[in-house]
Amino acid sequence: MKIIFMGKYNNDPTSLPKREMAPESHKIKKIDNLVILTVVMSFVSILLLYIFGIFLINYFGRKLLSIPSVIAVIISVLFYIPHEYIHAICFKEEAYIYIANGAFFAMSPEHMTKRRYLFMLMLPFLVLGIIPLCIGIVLRYPPLAVFGVMSIIPCTGDLYMAISALFQVPKKGKIYLYDMVNYWYV
Repeated sequence: MKIIFMGKYNNDPTSLPKREMAPESHKIKKIDNLVILTVVMSFVSILLLYIFGIFLINYFGRKLLSIPSVIAVIISVLFYIPHEYIHAICFKEEAYIYIANGAFFAMSPEHMTKRRYLFMLMLPFLVLGIIPLCIGIVLRYPPLAVFGVMSIIPCTGDLYMAISALFQVPKKGKIYLYDMVNYWYV
């Protein structure tokens, strides 16, 4: 496994590393319009933030409003880069990290099993989001819980792709990226 930082993405999907398309590949159906996708993911992110915010306020009360909690929010933003590296380490072959419109994304033309693909998508959600949130709640330590929640928010796109693959790709299917479109085959 080799991770290559590519810098700024030029918005040309054909310039991304790729292999030949597998025969009888099927496109994973998802929202193709980037504007609509951005609006939907933003709405979901705001809704999650609202739900988690209400929960954390009710659970921690005034302890939530502290300097360590504010620092946890700042640190969670800095973890957007490690989030993508966590995706990248899940690839067996080369993985590429790009910056696009102020955001980072990891990709690889590698063909992977459905199980590994779902693992790759969900690993940052679990490691940076769910685990710190649960530990923060159990230990009653608001900054860790805040870090977990703020790390879950940027995972909405990953969750969307995981749900799409979960319901569209057969159990023995393989998934790969070609020109910024996910395809599957058996």
